[in-house]
Amino acid sequence: MKKLQLKDKLETFWLLCLFIISSVAHAQSTGSISGVVKDKNGTLLSEVTVKLSSANGTDRSTKVDSMSTYNFKNVPNGKYKILFTLLGHLASTAQVVVENNDVVINGQLVEDPMQLDAVVVTGGRPKRKIESSVAITTMSAKDIQQRAPLNNIDLMKAIPGLTVESSGGDGPGNVWVRGFPQGGGYTYLGILEDGLAVLPTGFNSAPSADQYYKADLTIKNVEAIRGGNAAIVLANTPGAVINNISYVGAAKSYGDFKVSSGLSQGLFKVEGNTGGSLSDNIRYNIGGSYRTDNGIVSPPYNAGKGGQLKGNITYHFKHNKGYFRLLGKYIDDKIYWRLPSYYSYDGSGKPKALPNYDIFTQSMEVVDSKWDYTNGSGKTTSYDLADGMHTKMGAIGFQFNYTTDNEWQISNNFRYQDNKTDINSSIPVGVGGYVPGVDYKYLDGSPAVYGANDYNVTTAAIMWRNKDKQYINNLDFKKKVNNHSLGMGLGIHQHNVNNNPYDTFVFFQELKENPRRLLIPAFGIVGNGIIPASTTLYIANTRILSSYITDEIALSAKYRLDLGFRLDNHNIDGKRPYYGVNTDGTPNPSAPATMTVTGTTDYSYSNTNWAFSAGLNDKISENAAMFARLTRAYNTPNYLDYGVQVFNAASIKKRPVYLAELGYKYAKNGWSLFSSMSYSAIKNVSLNITVPTSAGLQSLIAFGSTATLSAEYEVAYKVSNNLGLRLTGTLQDSKYTDYKASTNTNPAVFAELGDKTYDFSGNRTERVPVLSTELSANYDYKKFTTNWGIIYTGSRYTSPSDSYKLPGYISVRASAGYKLTKAIEAKFWVDNLTNTRALTEGDVRGDQFRDFSTIAKGSLMIGRTILPRSFWASISYSFK
Repeated sequence: MKKLQLKDKLETFWLLCLFIISSVAHAQSTGSISGVVKDKNGTLLSEVTVKLSSANGTDRSTKVDSMSTYNFKNVPNGKYKILFTLLGHLASTAQVVVENNDVVINGQLVEDPMQLDAVVVTGGRPKRKIESSVAITTMSAKDIQQRAPLNNIDLMKAIPGLTVESSGGDGPGNVWVRGFPQGGGYTYLGILEDGLAVLPTGFNSAPSADQYYKADLTIKNVEAIRGGNAAIVLANTPGAVINNISYVGAAKSYGDFKVSSGLSQGLFKVEGNTGGSLSDNIRYNIGGSYRTDNGIVSPPYNAGKGGQLKGNITYHFKHNKGYFRLLGKYIDDKIYWRLPSYYSYDGSGKPKALPNYDIFTQSMEVVDSKWDYTNGSGKTTSYDLADGMHTKMGAIGFQFNYTTDNEWQISNNFRYQDNKTDINSSIPVGVGGYVPGVDYKYLDGSPAVYGANDYNVTTAAIMWRNKDKQYINNLDFKKKVNNHSLGMGLGIHQHNVNNNPYDTFVFFQELKENPRRLLIPAFGIVGNGIIPASTTLYIANTRILSSYITDEIALSAKYRLDLGFRLDNHNIDGKRPYYGVNTDGTPNPSAPATMTVTGTTDYSYSNTNWAFSAGLNDKISENAAMFARLTRAYNTPNYLDYGVQVFNAASIKKRPVYLAELGYKYAKNGWSLFSSMSYSAIKNVSLNITVPTSAGLQSLIAFGSTATLSAEYEVAYKVSNNLGLRLTGTLQDSKYTDYKASTNTNPAVFAELGDKTYDFSGNRTERVPVLSTELSANYDYKKFTTNWGIIYTGSRYTSPSDSYKLPGYISVRASAGYKLTKAIEAKFWVDNLTNTRALTEGDVRGDQFRDFSTIAKGSLMIGRTILPRSFWASISYSFK
């Protein structure tokens, strides 16, 4: 018995020895890797992810602790790569060998001004920009504040591939995408707010998407997708999509507050945004802005007044399963829509001032802006041009995001909005001298004061009442299956409009600053001088039903294939006005428009279109990638096309769009590069040419096709800890491949101009420069920061005839800020520092028919200029 006990003890002893020897041997074949992560200035960085990987498949990752340190313990001997990543910074790598020792590898990260390592959420499953096969531009809240845009439209100038005109001030802007032809507005560009369209894509200036949202401190960042994938993200959007993403709260409280003053125009603006958490699961954000403004080019009344209030509250489900978010917004904002006026023609394409009026610095808006009109049924309506473009909108919505136990991600995004926009604007339609011997009077009966070099203007007043209601809902399902990231979804966008009435009046006025309306008794212009011209209406319900499916396939660690297909059905039910009846009592749609709508006829149209896009991304390294993409998209008509008084079905054709892109991305050693080359073509665009005739403005309907070759680039370089440079721009060759317009499509034009066919094939697309580029610099020194931007806009033609060329021009913006404390900053900035005088457009209703060699210098021409120099100042307070 004792021998057995001794044997058991010996076995236990040998097992213990073997365990000790094994543990010692194991300890001798492992080590550790640790270190601290800082920026180039030596500041500790938080939230840094550190990934350890080896050729044998050993992968581990961790985040730095509160002291910005990390530690991998029990690391087997071998060769490893360490990857340091942090949002907004360039990724950094290090090679390390472990040989039974403790290795210290400290990380250093520098800021990435182009955020190539940022995660993009617009259009599919969130992914890093460098891994995406899409041309993407991102702007953080810091980028937006550094740029100090004047308004929503001005902010878009930071995005390559877009030709942006913000010469209308806070009024509707014009954005061309990759040379696609349009009269203005946002025909090929979609605007999103928190993932949902603010307005269906495809409209010109009324309605205008830029009036449905406000770029203030509530915007956390902006993501712009150009080309191919935009057609999968949003219906009828072949050009680009811009998503304005709001703050949504955080675990810790934060806030930004700012008071600004427009020193050149009497602007006062206050902005605020704050957020945080109410509990472990509930977060909130609320903010908005309010301003009053006389305008950079000031009309004789207050140009702008109002703002918005916006907020959200989010409940986060346990175990990081998702969230439910309520969102709300209210806008009450009046703006001045700056429209074209007159300058002295000298053949240079520059806006030369008239003796008593300067288009660049003065407004043609009349002092006596009010009148009453009583229609045929006895109803009296009061009008006032000083009311400007006034938007009142309320919106409410929710977002639901949930990940199931089997890894299906379900998300639903819904918004309902009710909008009313009153448009009270005037635009000149003719100009002439004072007729000798004819009495001109003001509204009070006193004689008008004028000289030999003075002119009077025929002005059209557009007094439009727009009302629309929208509800939008997108339901998405996403799941990762092996190397596939699948996505599918259904969407509905209901857009109901009741734009009524659309009243147009005519009056005569002086051509000078702060002009007055004129009475001309000899010509029958008496009373209040207002001539009723016509009224119309647009009543329509548009329903867009969508389905889409995407698949991102990780072919390998280097290659990702991105596929997307979208199917959209547009159904439009509406009413067309008519102003007379035939002898048998049936509607006569060709009867001329008057101030009384006799009745309406119903119409209903449905069309289905599809888009497909395929992209391949080659991740060459952690710092470089290439991508290629092919897309077939479409552009489709809307209720403005179908709801015209005299509708011609032949004016509606399928409009396919074709795009091909090749891009390169690079970020290392302070350098960041995002460049792409693209080819885009659109077929059968309906082009409405407005022709000035003795019978008034007439339209010629024609179809055209264009092709554009373009190169877009964004380059950023961190010269030092204090100095950063950035170069962005677009080089494009956009031409009409087929564009013919015949006068015999309109009897009034045929009678005046005869039987002619205008052939613009081979000409450049109007108002699109070959080169537009911006070089900017940002310098920080201790508490001081400054930012400069030099913008070059190349030459453009005013019309498809390429008969009148506007020269290229350079403008400069600059800002300087000083940190009074850690939380308080004072800032001063100037726009158009050099006070450059330049036209953004000419006479869009007549230049294509003019022979400019016969026009005498000093003749009056119509156009619109960029805004003159303006000075601004602000003081802001931030905490987090």
